[in-house]
Amino acid sequence: MAAVTASDIPSQEPELSGLAKAASIIAVMLAMMLEMLDMTVVNVAMPHMMGSLGATADQIIWVLTSYMVSSAVVMPLTGYLSGKLGRRRLLLTAITGFMLASAACGAATSLPELVAFRLIQGVMGATLAPLAQATMMTMFSTKNRGSAMGIWGLGMMVVPVMGPTIGGFLTDTLNWRWVFYVNVPLGLVALLLASAYMPDTPTKRTQTDWIGLVLLILAIGGLQLTLDLGNSRDWFNSMLIQALAATALIAGVAFVYRCWDRPGAIVNLAVYKDRNFTASSVLVVTFAIAMFGIMTLLPLMLEQLMQYPAEVVGMVMAPRGATMGVFMLLIGRYVGRFDPRGMMFVGAVILAAGTYVYALFPAEVSPGWVAIPGIIQGIGMSLFFIPSAMLAYDTLPRHLMDGATGLFALVRTIGGSIGVAVIGLMLARRGEYHWQVLGQHVTPYNPDVHKWLDAQGMTWTDPGAAPALVGTVMKQAQLLAFDDMFFLVSLLVMLLAPLVVAMRRTARKAPPPVAAE
Repeated sequence: MAAVTASDIPSQEPELSGLAKAASIIAVMLAMMLEMLDMTVVNVAMPHMMGSLGATADQIIWVLTSYMVSSAVVMPLTGYLSGKLGRRRLLLTAITGFMLASAACGAATSLPELVAFRLIQGVMGATLAPLAQATMMTMFSTKNRGSAMGIWGLGMMVVPVMGPTIGGFLTDTLNWRWVFYVNVPLGLVALLLASAYMPDTPTKRTQTDWIGLVLLILAIGGLQLTLDLGNSRDWFNSMLIQALAATALIAGVAFVYRCWDRPGAIVNLAVYKDRNFTASSVLVVTFAIAMFGIMTLLPLMLEQLMQYPAEVVGMVMAPRGATMGVFMLLIGRYVGRFDPRGMMFVGAVILAAGTYVYALFPAEVSPGWVAIPGIIQGIGMSLFFIPSAMLAYDTLPRHLMDGATGLFALVRTIGGSIGVAVIGLMLARRGEYHWQVLGQHVTPYNPDVHKWLDAQGMTWTDPGAAPALVGTVMKQAQLLAFDDMFFLVSLLVMLLAPLVVAMRRTARKAPPPVAAE
């Protein structure tokens, strides 16, 4: 008798008709896309919120922080909640709560109200992406899993990239409240489809590990707050950041010690005994750091340095999202014909090359030239992400799928937060460094300075000479800082390539099935 893989072990999920499967896929994908969209669509609306709610820049950041922290804390609980409630009931509860919280966010009349409703929105939306991935993985056979991951990756990767463009359109056309209100009608469609066609999974009666739950909340919450607030609080020069980081470290170590190999643990860490899943988790953290680093750097460079209007920034970033959408579906369709590890390697090289091109840009460049590296990046991201998402679950049994997708979503979120925080910190530090280095050469004894002033029709003693020199040096210092960061991100992406060898292409054997009597 031929051996079977762990992922091929039959689950207790019922076979669905074509209509029911299609409706279930649309429901979970639509719900996931709404949740992913809310991670980035709010960013462009924040200045409008500040004026409407009378909030400062330091205060309005809690609109993002509350959502990210609450979402990160609940994500790893997906497996536990799915076991308690069943996948269908959990999905219906999450969609309903997400819609209601979105409507409340749109109707908020003060910043405390908005932050509180965003926290609830994060809690309710946290399980949507993991449930969507688990549903796609279990509804498709191993043979068709590439297509499933292509569809899932389309929503996972493309929607956050398009978020700022969609948010800008809604804000400019209507007002900032519609970045939340838009979730209600779309969520209602997902809710109706899921309630009518989504199959359920068996539930389990387990005791809640309350100590493990508290440790998880302290660890993930402390880490996410450290990353979100670090730049605005001067990192470890702040007593608050020191306390949050220490809490996250101590609680995290205690959580792993308590839950590793513990029956009935609040989070099943046994998935990390699987080499593919562990290696994929390391890869996706690194990938998320690079991806969110790029998404942070490029708009800043275009708006602050090159003075692009916001609508032009959205236009030059759109081709990357469109390219990713096309290639996600193509790669998902054909990934089974090639070694996924080779595709990941090629994807890392292409993504690094596309990112490095940005490090070569001058201070002024046309929008068309900005879009071309984005298209290259979109191809590289697609080639890397789809195979890595497939191999992560290639050797996991289906009954661990919900818990594994929650943990996979968590490490991706943490990686993105690390990318945004570290890139923001290092960009500022490198800008200061280049400012000091370049400034040392701006003296009346440097002939190059006089040549530049002559080209501007000025002399050293002209009143406008000093401001012009300061502006030019500052712009060049910023350009060099962006160059450094794009080079660093491209180098980080190249480090992904050798890590691919840790992946295992062939699924390990599962225990043989019981022979029929």
